[in-house]
Amino acid sequence: MYIATAKKTAAPNDTTREATDFGQVKRPARALLGWMQREQAQRIQAGQRADANLPEHEERARRARISVGARPAGIDQTNLISEAPAELQEHIAALQKAPAASQYFQQGWRVCVADLRKVCALQPQIFTDDAVERTAGVQPGDLNGIAAISLPLPRSATLPVIFDQARQSWILSSANPNLRVVGNWNAEVQPGILGVGFGVSVMPSFVQVAHFSNRYLLRDGYHRAYGFLRAGISFVPILTREFEPFEDLGLPPGLLPTAAYLGDRPPLLTDFLNDDVSADVVLPATQKMIVVAGLELTTLG
Repeated sequence: MYIATAKKTAAPNDTTREATDFGQVKRPARALLGWMQREQAQRIQAGQRADANLPEHEERARRARISVGARPAGIDQTNLISEAPAELQEHIAALQKAPAASQYFQQGWRVCVADLRKVCALQPQIFTDDAVERTAGVQPGDLNGIAAISLPLPRSATLPVIFDQARQSWILSSANPNLRVVGNWNAEVQPGILGVGFGVSVMPSFVQVAHFSNRYLLRDGYHRAYGFLRAGISFVPILTREFEPFEDLGLPPGLLPTAAYLGDRPPLLTDFLNDDVSADVVLPATQKMIVVAGLELTTLG
């Protein structure tokens, strides 16, 4: 579990500006155009704008679909999964004791090594800057160093905590969607003063390869997978598990159509690096926020 360990209290004027400036941030990304519906491919190339359909966008997506259609049917995922070597046993043992990871082992997940070049992609786009940052400096032969990124152990982390004087609110934000409220507390902080609050954490996520319908699919960890492949790292420690039925996969909305990744010519993770079927785009970045407000109310009755 990643716990916010540092706080920042800004001057009222600065705080209000920082806390309330929600201008849209855009970031570089890669998109799997070859497996998208026509409208989705146009929209994502236009930065998710519905009013900017350009002929070059249509042509780029058309060529990507043609490239996908020209591929031979079927994929080879033999020997994609291999057992974790002895050098990972210490990391696995520590992972099994970590509260955020232990639930996965209880559900039947196990640590193995996956060849990411053969894994199918479900997610239509990834942010490339985040992918590169999260895998920077890792060496292909250092399995424990790779595991520290793909299957992270608990560690402390610093989150910016801003106080908005005008709204009497604490505001925490992160580009990581795993920022969550994880608990609450109350205690007397000094005589006559009661403190109340919430526990906030960036929950760790793990690279997960699901086996469903005789196909290996990446369930979580897209940015790290892209970063590894871009760095020339194919064999990565991951969590893997068999799934049946489809609903048990627990997939989020916004993925590629089921027919795309379970069909005859599914996208692979390596296709994010393939200019014939994917493209550089610029997309609005989401930001996860937690706001803790103190309101003074007076009621009648």
